[in-house]
Amino acid sequence: MECTLLVCKPVMRHEFEKQEYLGEDDIFTLVEKGSFCFDDGSGTTTVGALEGVNFKRGVYYKRHILEPTEMYLFRYRSEGDIFGSGKVIFSDTERIRSTLSLLHMTDDIIRPDEFQLKRALFLDIVNQYRLENAVKESTFTDEVIRSAMTYIHANLHFKLDLAELSKQHYLSYVQFVRRFKSAVGTTPQDYITALRLKRAQTLLTESELSVKEIAANCGFANEYYFSNFFRNHCRMSPTKYRKMIQSTDAIVK
Repeated sequence: MECTLLVCKPVMRHEFEKQEYLGEDDIFTLVEKGSFCFDDGSGTTTVGALEGVNFKRGVYYKRHILEPTEMYLFRYRSEGDIFGSGKVIFSDTERIRSTLSLLHMTDDIIRPDEFQLKRALFLDIVNQYRLENAVKESTFTDEVIRSAMTYIHANLHFKLDLAELSKQHYLSYVQFVRRFKSAVGTTPQDYITALRLKRAQTLLTESELSVKEIAANCGFANEYYFSNFFRNHCRMSPTKYRKMIQSTDAIVK
């Protein structure tokens, strides 16, 4: 999914500058400490630490700080609907905490590629949300799609042929895509892309595997195709992403 990050910065709020808000761009706010509430016309919702809110472009909100709140603000534009509208909850809060720590590390670094790293970290949050919500949706009763998702997870390191996967489940390709999107909330190709990107980012950050080994682990024929894939989604090469994470880590140690 194409996404342009316009602003990424930490903010501290004792009160919102605009308690009544109607934005020109989509804004995702991720709370680190404190809490606030908002009303988008469907009732008041409270947001606390390691939770977020997606303020949609063109939607009118009333907002109020309940206790001093530290948050990260992401102003972005996207061709598709990333978070939906309203409160955003994450299951893996430790992953969110880790991403926030990395974002804070970049705040103290002055270099041209800093914003590229912020964008990559924002996309990591986006992918975490998409995958967690796909997992939640896997509690649906469509056993065919549940079986297909199990197969995808188990064979992510191989080249996945969706047409063949459709046949294995006695569906046409069009039927398969339609049922998958209805059940999971995204197309099978977008789901696989998000899985592969998240696995690649994790391996680049947490392992010493070579780019070639990571490419194979994520289902790419060679590191050339993997590097193009990664660059298209993160706006930098896998090697550059790894070096930036490592150098950011080293600065605070």
